[in-house]
Formats: sequence, C-alpha cells, structure tokens
Amino acid sequence: MANISVNSSLVRNGYEVCNEGIQDLNRLIDALNRDYDNAGAKWKDNKYAQLGRIIYECTSALKRPIGDLSNNIIKLKELEVALLEYEGTNL
Repeated sequence: MANISVNSSLVRNGYEVCNEGIQDLNRLIDALNRDYDNAGAKWKDNKYAQLGRIIYECTSALKRPIGDLSNNIIKLKELEVALLEYEGTNL
C-alpha cells in the first residue's frame, strides 16, 4: 500500500483552490453577460437574440460546476476539522 500523507494545510489549500475556481467562473459569467448587454446598446436584431440564447447556454453550463465546487469546499472543511482534531491528539 502506498504511503499517503494528508494534513490540514493541504486540505485548506484544496478548498481555497475550489473557492478561486468559483470566483473565476462567476467573473467569466459576469463578463459574458456584461459584454452581451453592451453589444445590445447598438445591436438589436435576430442575430443579437440568437447570441443571447448562446450566452444563456454558456453561462448555464459555467454555473453547473459551481455547485460541485461548493459541495467540495464543505466536505474539505469537514475533513480539515477532523484532521485538526487528529493532529491535536497526543498518542
């Protein structure tokens, strides 16, 4: 069996990476919506509406992993608590 080592610092890094991923996805979603809205100031026709449907599909797809990443953060924080408790135990 492989020698595996996990500590609370590694777990904390894991949920920080998940949080950064959520922030990046939200920034991308906001940028797509903002750019689409800005384009609408000068461009209102069938092609603009078609682009709106594409933007909606893209932003919906980008939102899907946010829930998974949020759940991962919860689980990693639970693991961190358990590891901190274990690390504080004198054997």
